[in-house]
Amino acid sequence: MESTIKTQIIVCGRGGQGVLFLTKLLDEAAISEGCDVISSETHGMAMRGGSVVSYIKIGGYHSPLIRAGQADVLLVLSKTELERNRYLAKEGCKQVYVNDAEAGDRVIDATREAGHLGSVVVTNLVLLGFACGHDGFPFGFEKIKSVLEKISPERAVELNLRALERGYEQATR
Repeated sequence: MESTIKTQIIVCGRGGQGVLFLTKLLDEAAISEGCDVISSETHGMAMRGGSVVSYIKIGGYHSPLIRAGQADVLLVLSKTELERNRYLAKEGCKQVYVNDAEAGDRVIDATREAGHLGSVVVTNLVLLGFACGHDGFPFGFEKIKSVLEKISPERAVELNLRALERGYEQATR
């Protein structure tokens, strides 16, 4: 059975926020659905907190980069990166999920929620769980959860799953 998912996703943040792990997770989710997937990232001074942007194209694309106004989904781990990358989203895009302390539609303080779990390292997974709880996100919570269980380092599986669930609960309550 071939999947019909066709989407372009931007994951953006700062070095050390887990952009590349989210990219791998979404790539694996697409592959598990039988989809073609291409991804690429750009990063500068990532180890010093510089910008990191991943481009994920699912469903029969031939080039990894996403042009201005073409992204269907933005996962934004740092509000400063929203301003830098907003131009990539399609006009009227409703699938923009932001980690920020200010309340808003499709905004979650994922850093605070991760802190409640004892580690801000899982902020990225809180944001992804939050996105999974919204209609229109390309992957459901159970799909992402099953892939996360498979690709997480053994020492981190429990915390990673709790972070994903925490974000999902925030979206569905």
